[in-house]
Amino acid sequence: MEEKKITPEEGMQVITQMIEASRQRMSMPNLRISIMWATLAIVTAAIVLTVSLVNYTPWINLVWFAIPVIGIPVNIVVARRSEDRGGVRTAIDNISDGIWKIVGYIAIGLTIICFIMQLCGYPQAWMAMLFYAFIIVGFGAAMQGVVLKEVSYIVGGVISMLSGFVIVALTLCKVQLLLVWVLPLYIFCFLVMFIVPAAIIRNKLNSRQKCKN
Repeated sequence: MEEKKITPEEGMQVITQMIEASRQRMSMPNLRISIMWATLAIVTAAIVLTVSLVNYTPWINLVWFAIPVIGIPVNIVVARRSEDRGGVRTAIDNISDGIWKIVGYIAIGLTIICFIMQLCGYPQAWMAMLFYAFIIVGFGAAMQGVVLKEVSYIVGGVISMLSGFVIVALTLCKVQLLLVWVLPLYIFCFLVMFIVPAAIIRNKLNSRQKCKN
């Protein structure tokens, strides 16, 4: 039996349908693990900034460990609930998941490297995690935008990457990085990388739904 050949127009329609299905899942914060991580990162940074401005203590930096300690269990729970609710996964979903798995693996590897460097007497190695947050996570967000064809993700990711490179350049030039502007920039980047794009996608879907009705 001869297989039916798909025309370029039909192929584009299939891809468009996959992207739209993925966008709809991306617009649901309770199902989107990336939104959870972004919110956790923003809240943690806000706590560190607030405490540092009121009465700074080096111990406040331990709060950053709340991100993996809280995020990993929540990640597992949210992922399981998402699977239990079913729904057809598309190739776009698999690519998106692959992007963030790589970002996560880099985070784990970099954390181990920083721990080793601290044991060797170089605690300043933890600065690499700051660069990671801006550049690697920003790259992941930009790639998410490319996959979903969503400009807001791309713009947010590029803003974060450029901010990260500015911080790297300042560090290499031995310019002091002040919490009073670094953490607000960190918070801003996570907002434009994840929260804003999710809101934009949801508004688009709601508008299309209203038009259909």
